Amino acid sequence: MSKRTGAEMPAGGTPVRFQARDLAPLLFGLRTAAAALVALWLAMWLQLDNPRWAAWTVMALALPTRGQIALKGLWRMVGTLLGLAAGLVGVALFSQNSLGMGLFLAVWMSLAALVGGRLPALAAYGAALAGLTACLIALESSGAPLSAFALALERTSSIALGIVCAYAASALSEVFQGAADNAAPVVFPQPSPATIRANAERVFVTFAIGWIIWVVTAWSSGPIFIVLVGALVVNFTTVPNVDRAAWGALWGVGLGQALGLILKYAVLTTTPAFGVLAGALFPFLFLGGVGMTDRRSLLPTTGFNISFLLAVEPLNPMQYDLAASLNEALAIFLGVALVVAGFRFIRPELVWRLP
Repeated sequence: MSKRTGAEMPAGGTPVRFQARDLAPLLFGLRTAAAALVALWLAMWLQLDNPRWAAWTVMALALPTRGQIALKGLWRMVGTLLGLAAGLVGVALFSQNSLGMGLFLAVWMSLAALVGGRLPALAAYGAALAGLTACLIALESSGAPLSAFALALERTSSIALGIVCAYAASALSEVFQGAADNAAPVVFPQPSPATIRANAERVFVTFAIGWIIWVVTAWSSGPIFIVLVGALVVNFTTVPNVDRAAWGALWGVGLGQALGLILKYAVLTTTPAFGVLAGALFPFLFLGGVGMTDRRSLLPTTGFNISFLLAVEPLNPMQYDLAASLNEALAIFLGVALVVAGFRFIRPELVWRLP
């Protein structure tokens, strides 16, 4: 029977067996936070428009060995490139057709879930990235279709930068500390064919509901709402028992938004020097890295990491619009809530179950 690992958890987490006896989780958190800040600084120095993508890539590749990081980084890049190509095709064909774009993305992400469910290990994670990246490109460029290609190039650059930083940090860590002990990922049996088909259906229906909500309401924060729905619904198909565990992701997202907005509007009240920004971000990135080392906290931490960086939105210069930030926070929370509901109420008898 083919096997898949927990390495295809949403947005890149892999539960690994760290020994409780030592400081491995704390050192891992320090390494992850430092690498994320280096990636953020380099992205700002290169004047990339969305430097948080580089930092988030490091958090997504929070794995204990450089071999695992290299493999996951490879699949992240493969999935990203496939998703970018699909997103550009969607923009070229349906930029003036909202119904056509929604149907195209729903079909593409359902296909990603269907193919990914049959792939082993990190290849399934790459398939999920292909689905969500197409959604991201289409939605981020919805107001300016001609910017889609530039956006695709920037995302590729940011992700490549994050992969390099994560790998370099792991390599340095192994030089000084040696390879991680007991770092084998938890191995899960593959879901059944019926569950894989149900996941594809669930992705299609959940995304379609989200798209209809946006079209009917003409919500100004609709794009970020749809991006969150698309990103999480296809990634959650790679997680066993997700209808139960996803509640943790929902609360992690809420906590990330709350702390990120407090940090942005109560502490980082003006565009700070990078040292000040790094000092403010470090404790939260550190906790996010530590949380990725334990299977029990993996989904809440993943939700927190995504949400926190979205809320703070580290840019150079920073942009401050509290009303817009609160509107986006609501869109993000409701997007995750819709995905949680999708896994609870759409074909619940065929959710991927493990003891």
